[in-house]
Amino acid sequence: MWRSARDMFLGALGDLRRSWKVLAITDLAYKAIAFALLMPGTTLLLYWLRARTSQRVVADTDIAMFFLTTPTGIVTLLLGGSLIVAITAVEASCLMAVGVGASQDIRLNGRGALRFGAANALNVLRLSGHMVLRVMVGVVPFGIAAGLVYVALLRAHDINYYLAQKPPQFWIAAALIALIGIGFALLLARTIARWAFAWPLVAFEQVHPRQALGESARRAAGSYRLILASLAVWAASAFVLTSVLTWLMRSIGFWVAPHMAGSLPLLFLFIGVWALVAAFLALAANVVNFSLFALVLTRLYQRMAQRTPASLAQYAGEVWRMRLTGPWGAGILALVVLGMGGVAELAFLATRNQAPIVVIAHRGASAVAPENTLAAFRLAAEQRSDLVELDVQESSDGQVLVAHDADLMKVSGNPATIWGTPAGTLRAIDIGTYRDARYAAERVPTLAEALAVCKGRCKVLVELKSYGHNQHLEERVAQIVEAAGMADQCEFMSLDHDMARRMKALRPSWRVGLLVAQAMGDLTELKADFLAVESRMASRRFIRRAHRAGQDVYIWTVNDPAWMLMGLTRGVDGLITDHPDLAHRVIIARARLSEPQRLLVALLIRFGATAQSLAAEDALRP
Repeated sequence: MWRSARDMFLGALGDLRRSWKVLAITDLAYKAIAFALLMPGTTLLLYWLRARTSQRVVADTDIAMFFLTTPTGIVTLLLGGSLIVAITAVEASCLMAVGVGASQDIRLNGRGALRFGAANALNVLRLSGHMVLRVMVGVVPFGIAAGLVYVALLRAHDINYYLAQKPPQFWIAAALIALIGIGFALLLARTIARWAFAWPLVAFEQVHPRQALGESARRAAGSYRLILASLAVWAASAFVLTSVLTWLMRSIGFWVAPHMAGSLPLLFLFIGVWALVAAFLALAANVVNFSLFALVLTRLYQRMAQRTPASLAQYAGEVWRMRLTGPWGAGILALVVLGMGGVAELAFLATRNQAPIVVIAHRGASAVAPENTLAAFRLAAEQRSDLVELDVQESSDGQVLVAHDADLMKVSGNPATIWGTPAGTLRAIDIGTYRDARYAAERVPTLAEALAVCKGRCKVLVELKSYGHNQHLEERVAQIVEAAGMADQCEFMSLDHDMARRMKALRPSWRVGLLVAQAMGDLTELKADFLAVESRMASRRFIRRAHRAGQDVYIWTVNDPAWMLMGLTRGVDGLITDHPDLAHRVIIARARLSEPQRLLVALLIRFGATAQSLAAEDALRP
């Protein structure tokens, strides 16, 4: 089987060598069309569907609820998946047409291959819809099974306890979910083998999309192992090619850039050349990999074919050649020069001077002291944190306590829930020994106690927690803050956006922000004073959009110096970290760097530099 799969791949490699020019032109032209028209059109259509609902912006757990429980969400998921699959399938069909045409002694050029793909696009889209719908239905039993495992084994306590302590129930659940995942993977592999010929059947034999999946399964019967092995060989080759090119470009950048840090123009030039070469190699690898995929699939289809595909003669034409001289050469040279200048300018803008960055101690200085304790807040103040971030909930008797999880299992091993237990009982529990015996005296603090520790030393960022048991948390927090005389020293946020809106309605002049891990739509439409987002969400484009809307951007939870530097480079306004002392050192060290050195640091991080390689300031000097 593996020998046959190898021969199949080698045959496709030979096809690529003989037809690489036409394949490259076809794929590049299709990618340009997809990039300029198809993908933006799909995005706009899906945005239009979602914009017609009351949920123009969907974040975090609401994303899953939107797609799984609302008619518009289900339609959006089905249509979006179908369009994305169809765009890929039409691309494969165009490239397969070149291979099938060669077997018929018909030389297709790029225009003919694209015409063939366009002629079959509607049927391919219909087929893709059938495939996506069936996969969605097939996922449901596995999702239900994973949900039942979660309910049976991981619902007794807060999920953070299981993730931090990893008790036996966690490992049992992990093993069961892994078995469910393996079962799904095996079923998916079988489905791929059964449906491998569906696209070629629709495109080359005009089989109706409704019958294509069944006909593909019939023809593939008995050859599942060969199909999967051939695709596995192709996947391995694609992984190797991509990995080698990525490693090569990273290595060149990592070793060459430090030697140019003393000259800003030279460094700009290097960045521009490096970026263009990297982009060219990445695009070339993508074209080669996808062309090989289409040719492997073509050879498999032709091996299992039970009738001759329809002739492609009507799509044949003179092979088109582009000369890199005259106007074409001048145009390409101009684009290259403009591209190099644009990359260099982008790099410069990425390292522009910025306003002071605020350091926000995540649950206090929680890397050293136990989280959400007075000891952690004192240490954060001693480490010159600008804000101390803490979490508040209501106990069963209405006291506002500082605690993150729904219960105290992670910090004490006690299963008492915050909302189901009186404050006196909760405040008698040791929540410090789990970190170190010297913190054995630490207890669950009240919000008033936490504010008293921070008053006059640093500001406080209060996160309003919601576990479905909120009574009057916003009102009580507002009263406590005002009683402490810290209304001008506190900011507020919540993952529950309704809580944040209620807090803002109660005190319109107070700074209230949104805590977000994932989002669909433009978060700036929610009109928060600031956005506290997971660090990977904070792209330069996102930050610029937020700043135009008058919103600050905080990122969480950044504990690695390289990620801190990345955030500073992109223009964030605050770092939420367990290591406020480290964040201050990074900010001070960066402030001492020259513009070329800042640019070099940003470049090294992009190349994957480790925190250790950036720790020594001397390593960044020319």
